[in-house]
Amino acid sequence: MKQLKTEIIALCDYASVSREGKLSINGIFDEIRVQQFPGGLSRAFFVATVNGAPVTKYKLNLKIEPSKGLAGEQSSFNLDTFTGPNGKNNLIVELAGLGFKEEGHYKFILSEGDKEIDSTVLKVFQKDKYATKDIKLSN
Repeated sequence: MKQLKTEIIALCDYASVSREGKLSINGIFDEIRVQQFPGGLSRAFFVATVNGAPVTKYKLNLKIEPSKGLAGEQSSFNLDTFTGPNGKNNLIVELAGLGFKEEGHYKFILSEGDKEIDSTVLKVFQKDKYATKDIKLSN
């Protein structure tokens, strides 16, 4: 069986697939700022385009893992998917009420069994902690 790979992996504000199979991704991001901790996002989407063997069933897992030393808990989602005749499929996972206990990096890992296929990292900061001061430009 052909090894599964990703062509696209992202976190975004919204994603959908049309009847024709066209993937639309709106508002890709890799960092967020929250008012206070615990805090998070009321809604976000994890999106991946996978490429493997044609017309094959894959049992995948999406795990959200905080960086070492953070108090956050791991979350995990099982995803059963089929690839099309071209060996590809678009995965869209709606993440509602995504919370973070503290500032740090959170890794979103897509895996098949024990094998990591790909991952992306979300950096979570407290709003205004790293705000830039007003810069005055002179002529």
